[in-house]
Amino acid sequence: MSIYAMILSGGSGTRLWPLSRENFPKQFLVLHGERTLLQTTELRMLNVVPLEFLRVISGAKWHEQVLVQSVEIFGADNLPEGFIIEEPCARGTAPAILLAVEELLERGASEDDVMIVAPSDAFIRDNKIFASALKAAVRAAQDGYIATLGIAPTRPDTGFGYIRQGREIDGGYFEAERFVEKPDLRTAQEYLRSGSYFWNGGIFIFTPKCLYAELERTDLELYALAAKKSVRKEFEHIKNIAFDVAVMERAGRVAVVPLVNSGWSDVGSWDAIHDDVLEQDEHRNVVVGEGVLLDSENCLVHSRGRLAVLKGVNDLVIVDTPDALFVTRRGISQEVRNVVKFLKDNGMNGNT
Repeated sequence: MSIYAMILSGGSGTRLWPLSRENFPKQFLVLHGERTLLQTTELRMLNVVPLEFLRVISGAKWHEQVLVQSVEIFGADNLPEGFIIEEPCARGTAPAILLAVEELLERGASEDDVMIVAPSDAFIRDNKIFASALKAAVRAAQDGYIATLGIAPTRPDTGFGYIRQGREIDGGYFEAERFVEKPDLRTAQEYLRSGSYFWNGGIFIFTPKCLYAELERTDLELYALAAKKSVRKEFEHIKNIAFDVAVMERAGRVAVVPLVNSGWSDVGSWDAIHDDVLEQDEHRNVVVGEGVLLDSENCLVHSRGRLAVLKGVNDLVIVDTPDALFVTRRGISQEVRNVVKFLKDNGMNGNT
């Protein structure tokens, strides 16, 4: 039995605008330490799988960037053949994962091998805890489950889907009773108090045999393509659908492994950068680059190109790049998507 890891790096996002853009999404950014989010994800996976069984799923638009960043840490001669699995177009995570499984099987993987799927743009502080949880999930996959890691919530966040934990199946993993869409604040607070709900971090572990068996129950259209080994051939005509919707929410044998105290963050906003990723000073300020904060509290300043000075202000996010300056209040930084939409609708190039 072999274990493969597939990193999803095909998405484009602007939730960290103006640092991340449609043409340069956050997985390619250095946000902590010296490596990009993609690079740290690749290195993290080597705690569980050998480099020869590591793959990155990406669209043609990102192929060169994925290659450059991967060569930087592994060397061109060390990347396995077929390291980048290229999507012909964007069709969501379900078709992308099925495409990668199909390609690995064509290259000699077995339907009994375990395959790990993880996003490329998450931050995890404790890689040992993450690797331990993945190994428990691998055991669940070997026992015939589609497994997922449930992120232990640290706050009543309404930006995540949730997973309800059921009975314990084995040491280290539990039955997943149900997947829940993003709740309102009151419901999220109840979930947090209960201790039985976890954030859905989009990490999946399965064998192809189990995946195809569940897919036959949950989505006959996708199953027909997978059974005929026609995913790549028909990719441009496949519906756009998330793996959660196509498989996880209706699958019969789903296990959840709690991921606790790992320091996980989806790095989904500048508030998350402030709260979860970067170190705060005694006044709860975070500075990246050149910044001086006087009589100011609970601020984030990202300014690598010039000195930013704040005096007598609280609860601000300030991000300065060569072609755009973004200023907002802490707590509403997720609304940057409305800023990007406005710029795009009005023909401004700040979103490119």
